[in-house]
Amino acid sequence: MLLVPDSVHWVTGTIAKNIARFNPWIEATVASGPVIDQVFAEKPELMRNFDLVHFTCPYSSKQWLAHFRDFVPCVTSHHHVTDWEAIKHNVEGDAIIVGSPEWAEDLRSRGADISRVFCVPYGVDANLFQPATADQRKAARQKLNLDEAATVIGFFGKNSSNDDDRKGIDVFTKATISLKKRIPQLAVLIVGPGWQELTRVLRSSAVKCVWIPFVEELKDLSEMYQALDYYWVTARVEGGPVTLLEAMSTEVCCLTTAVGIAREIVTDGVNGAILPFNDPEAFTERTAMLAADASEQQRLGRNARQTILERMHVGVTAKGVLDVYAKAFETFAARRQCALPLNVREIAEEITSEKSPSAQAGIPLSGFPRSLHKRVKMLESLAFSEHLILYHRQRGVALKMVMREWMGNPFSPLPLRVLLRRLLPVSMVARVVKLKNRSRATPELVTH
Repeated sequence: MLLVPDSVHWVTGTIAKNIARFNPWIEATVASGPVIDQVFAEKPELMRNFDLVHFTCPYSSKQWLAHFRDFVPCVTSHHHVTDWEAIKHNVEGDAIIVGSPEWAEDLRSRGADISRVFCVPYGVDANLFQPATADQRKAARQKLNLDEAATVIGFFGKNSSNDDDRKGIDVFTKATISLKKRIPQLAVLIVGPGWQELTRVLRSSAVKCVWIPFVEELKDLSEMYQALDYYWVTARVEGGPVTLLEAMSTEVCCLTTAVGIAREIVTDGVNGAILPFNDPEAFTERTAMLAADASEQQRLGRNARQTILERMHVGVTAKGVLDVYAKAFETFAARRQCALPLNVREIAEEITSEKSPSAQAGIPLSGFPRSLHKRVKMLESLAFSEHLILYHRQRGVALKMVMREWMGNPFSPLPLRVLLRRLLPVSMVARVVKLKNRSRATPELVTH
């Protein structure tokens, strides 16, 4: 099967890789939308290599759902809504996954066939996102230049996902500045690209602010949660958020609005704090109270971790796709008026008894010829580097990624094209293109 995220490096890529990892009955290929654009343009026959396609990104399906659904079952994802027109095509999926009941109800209200809608929580790898020992916490703070005695609040995400300020950055900013007056040794750790303005405002208000624009490996990200005292979710609209699950798994005390999965897994005063929308002072007051009561903060963190272990460990949640994929095959057979192509329940029962979940080892590419694997990995890296440049202003990180691919693929022109297209000044690119065009011209055309 083919799993299609927006990027193998973002959250929808992690979801796709976890589905592949914890369902050993699946022969998976994980390839992002930009990569399949190029691969299938060059080799359209490869589209026939798959029995099922699952779009973990609701935007990648806009182009490719129509191409695939005529000959294979297709699963779509409904994470949240900020612009319905941009994602409404996903109701055409043979089965539809949501991350929380809130978004199942949203689809019901929009007239979707609710029999095709399944809630499969995103889950979190509780073995990776673990509580910090005292030494790990100290090391994490030293690495980030955070004082050991500071009260540290975390916020992780990317600015390009903040449509209409759905993440409540205005609330986060006001609450942080207000809390600084109550807790002088306050610090904020922000992880993710695009937060230049947020960090500027916080620093101008004398708030210690450490900003890490980009973290490539999940292991490095898990260590950053270990530096936190609190994690805030001030959002108005969320599908997860996955970062809440990661923070809870790391035993961080979490304060959140009743958004997405939070309303299902956080009980106020038991394993976290549920606070009103659009209320900066609520975040300020509750955090100040917890900061004055270390035992209560720690109790909430421990209970949060227990909630994850019992209900949200990805080894459990990822297996929920079996029912989804079975429904997709049934829907496909009905609308195409054909026999059931595969009985995935039988396949899963037979193979799961023989195989255990694989270790996290790279990105699975089972549906592509082995001769293409290196090229596909390069395309993923180059596509992501362009995304970092275009939407996050992370030119330095992107340049390192492009150069790494150029060194690993010295005979491919693609890394050089990205450099020319995205990293050189426009005037220089224009001159290169002009010289290139002249070199292709015939002598007669040049003389004229």
